[in-house]
Amino acid sequence: MPALAALHRRAFPDFFLSRLGEPFLRQLYLGYLGDPGSVIALARSGTGDLAGVCVGSTRPAGFFRRLLVRRFMGFAAASLRAVVRNPRTAPRLLAAVTYRGDMPADADGALLSSLCVDPAHQGGGVGRALDEGWRQRAFELGARRAFLTTDADDNAGVNEFYQRGGWQLHDQFVTRQGRRMNRYRHDLTGAKGDLT
Repeated sequence: MPALAALHRRAFPDFFLSRLGEPFLRQLYLGYLGDPGSVIALARSGTGDLAGVCVGSTRPAGFFRRLLVRRFMGFAAASLRAVVRNPRTAPRLLAAVTYRGDMPADADGALLSSLCVDPAHQGGGVGRALDEGWRQRAFELGARRAFLTTDADDNAGVNEFYQRGGWQLHDQFVTRQGRRMNRYRHDLTGAKGDLT
């Protein structure tokens, strides 16, 4: 967990969850590790170092509630540290711990929550391998469709990455904080091992 939390902070240094600190991120990844609906793909470098991780859930509707219930004490301690360090984080922190995923109301399927690649390994195909491995595992666990969200603005490279991987723009929405988001969908139909 320490390596996953450190990787997340290196990959997303300016994102809110990274600013909450590695103790908070460790609780998040422990939650994925302990949930029966979790889908996790890891990538290692040629030397065995952690190069990237992709996480999500085949049961996203209840995942974040289950996460909070199972990891409550750990999240409480990590959150207290973050708020003491910076009291202005409290409102966004509350939104983070009550987050329920960004699945469309009419959707069923897996939710890809985070894909991060160590900056030292970007551009070498790690992200593509993680995306494909995550979708393959979600399919093996029974999902026939997957969703993800990413920023619509000032995020062209990430949007192009997912589009090249076969993700189709499903819709757009605006968060409570005013961020415009793209929601993508990927059908995972076909024979086992054959993602389309």
